[in-house]
Parts: sequence; structure tokens; C-alpha cells
Amino acid sequence: MAVLVYVFIALLMALGALYFIWTGQEQAREEMVAKRLSSVGVQAIEFPAKDRLTVYLERAGIYLDVNHRRMILWVVFLLIVLCAFQFGIALALLLTFAITFFSYTALGVLYTRRQSLIVTQLPRLLDQVVRLMRSGKTLGDGFAIATKDADDPLRVVMQKLQRNIALGMTITEAFQELSDTYNLKELQVLALGVSVNSRYGGSLIDLLNNVITLIHQREHLTRQLRAMTGETRTSAVVLSALPLLVGTFMIFSNPDYIFTMIDDPTGKWVLYSAAAMQITGMAVIWRMLRSV
Repeated sequence: MAVLVYVFIALLMALGALYFIWTGQEQAREEMVAKRLSSVGVQAIEFPAKDRLTVYLERAGIYLDVNHRRMILWVVFLLIVLCAFQFGIALALLLTFAITFFSYTALGVLYTRRQSLIVTQLPRLLDQVVRLMRSGKTLGDGFAIATKDADDPLRVVMQKLQRNIALGMTITEAFQELSDTYNLKELQVLALGVSVNSRYGGSLIDLLNNVITLIHQREHLTRQLRAMTGETRTSAVVLSALPLLVGTFMIFSNPDYIFTMIDDPTGKWVLYSAAAMQITGMAVIWRMLRSV
């Protein structure tokens, strides 16, 4: 049986290798065509399609092309299949859930940190744009110049804005696409203001100053809220971690008791129920913290 499993895994790996070789050849042909077009002065420009996974990765600051993502998914799929053959379907499903949960949580943490840095760096960039516009620069030129002095990750975001404008988007469309991608209230307000200004007119300098004031007020209120809810967040962490710590202590202090429960059908259902209630409780506490 083990030989058949390894033969099956080897066939899957061979099929995956053939698929990636074929996609590599297709990409090489596309690059060759683009090179021939550029030699005669024709540049092939297209906006890449944005699926949900691409948007999530871009928000977290992770840039992977389609081939790399497919390769990672293929390796994960092979690990899950191997786990299913070796240890059973239940453990394979548990591994799938663990990988999905860890990936989603890691992307969420990276996106939250990146979002905080972008919001913190945005007022300085907007203030520089305001000074440049008062000296006679346009809005697009002001953002282009200010982007050069910006820090990461805001510089990467603004470079995306400049790249979209260079590819043919209007400045209103570029701001709207940027706000849709990163899902930031500050960028959404900025995009809405630029759109209203381009349609009905008005003072862009006053608009940018109002956005700067809004960001500073939100940061001040956010700090106050975190200070007021510090005890609640600490209690939530303790309540979530305490059952896990107690379970770990019982496993190391009296492993025979845990193994007896695992061998007993009723004990298995008790452990499954406890794990389900623990996961549900952590999810409820997380949702409560998000609503604060």
C-alpha cells in the first residue's frame, strides 16, 4: 500500500512538473512576442486581472505571480494527499484547516501592520503635496514628486498610483482603483474628494488639508480607544489562552489520562466537543474585539 501511495505522489509531481514546464514555455513565447513588438516601437500594455487572492496578497505587501502561487498550492495539495494516505482523512482535514487558518491569520496581521504604517505616513506625504501645489505644481506632479521622498510601504502604494496613470488611467480612476485595492478609509475619502473636485471643481488644497486633519483626528481617537479597551483586550487574550495552557499542562503532567480519553470513544467526543467550543469561543471573542 505504501508503494502505491508513493507512486501516486510521484505521478502527481510529474504532472505538476509538466504543467509548469508548459506554462513556462507559454510565458517565454509571450515575452518573445512583446520583445518583437517593442523592437518596432509597439508596446503591449494591459491591466492585469485582479482576483480576490491577488488583492489580499497585495494588501499584505506580498507580490507573487500566478505560477508561484500555483506551485505553492500544488506543494500544499501534495502534503495534504500524503497526510491523508499516511494518517487518515480526519488528520488531513485538520491539516487543511490549520494551513488555511494560519495563512488567513498571517495575511490579516501583515495587512493590519501595513495599513497602520500607510495611515501614519500619509499626512506627511499629503502635506508635501500641498506645498508643491501652492508652488504651482498640479496634483499629479505633486504626488509624483512627493512619492520619491516617501517611505515604504506608502512609497509602493503611491508608485502603483503613478504606474496606473502612466498606463492610461485618469487620476480619478487611479485613486479609485487604489482605494478599492487597499480598502482604507483615508484613501477612500481622498479618492472621493478628487472625484468630486474633477467633476464639480473646488480647492484641492483645502481638500488635502481636510484629509490631513481627518487622519490626525482618527489617529488620536484610535489611541484613546486602545487605551480605554486595554483591560478588555488583555482579558480576552487570557480567556483564549488559558484553556490551551491548561490542556498543555495536563498532557505533560499526566499523559496517561489524555491517552485514555483518546482511546475511549466517549473521550474522543469530549475532546472534539472541547476543541469545537474553544474555537467557537475564540471566534466570538475576536468578533467582540473587532466591534469595539
